[in-house]
Amino acid sequence: MNASLTFRSWFIATAAAAALSAVAVSASEPAALDWETAIAGFAEGEQRTPMVFNMKDAARCSGRWMVHAGALRYGIFPEPAADAFIEQLQLPAAMNAVDFFITEDRDHPASRDGADEADRLLGLALAGDAAAARTYFDNLGLCSTRPEMVQDVTAMAVDAAATPQQQTDASPVELPSDDFDEPVNQQRLAFVEIFAGRLRDSAPVADLLKPQISFVYSVESECSAVTTGHVDLLPASDVDTGFPFEATYNWENPDCTVPPELDSIEAFNLKAIMSRWNMIKIQVEDHNFDVFYFKDERREDYLLISIEPHGDTYAVSQIEYRLEMF
Repeated sequence: MNASLTFRSWFIATAAAAALSAVAVSASEPAALDWETAIAGFAEGEQRTPMVFNMKDAARCSGRWMVHAGALRYGIFPEPAADAFIEQLQLPAAMNAVDFFITEDRDHPASRDGADEADRLLGLALAGDAAAARTYFDNLGLCSTRPEMVQDVTAMAVDAAATPQQQTDASPVELPSDDFDEPVNQQRLAFVEIFAGRLRDSAPVADLLKPQISFVYSVESECSAVTTGHVDLLPASDVDTGFPFEATYNWENPDCTVPPELDSIEAFNLKAIMSRWNMIKIQVEDHNFDVFYFKDERREDYLLISIEPHGDTYAVSQIEYRLEMF
């Protein structure tokens, strides 16, 4: 099953059902799903949550939470369900749960299995299947973020949740000496340093972005394999809460290990990513002073931030996240 394609099918099916119900409602139509009863399954699952997850179970949980976050993000749930959601099932908590269960050495097949399972159950729930709805939320409860560790089969524990670290001050922006004294460049630098300060303090950045921005994602691994994603017109507020998106796996080397499904649902949480950095080093990408490179030299991931004039100041128009695992 292709997780991202079936995810789109939920939206189409739900929209079609809503359109049909607007013109005719059958007297024999089954009673609406009791979402409060279904959601109570979360608490029951949470009671059975293990205190330590192995890598495969953590990956499966990340897939479940990605699907749930995506359904929230795209308004898949009907209003009675959304109104009944406890805090742990709302978007900010769902995105934190996604990040909690993502480990450095991800088990992508297990993550897709979890997403496919959640996809199937949620599709049935939206069609009125009470048992499927209960199981869907029970599974999320089993993936509660109460546990404090994820461990692999050798019992070496690794933190699953992002652990905020005390970051040092952002290093000065590295500039070409002949451009340093340009007044307009100084204004751009001042804005970028404010943005870096927000990241360092884990503070919201939405007010420093255009109302809608572009997001680009690229994770490159061995044998020229790369997982990419792109979101146009991303609401600025989503950058503060985190958001799911569709990604595609591509490869060039015939010796690459190719996953069974090329499309997947990934998640991006800027605050969680920056909490893992110890220092933000900033470089100007080019002499136009509109693209800036953010890097922690001890890590393999980095950000490219594009800015442009906005009102009487500047605003971020694009965030690009890159990870090179080789």
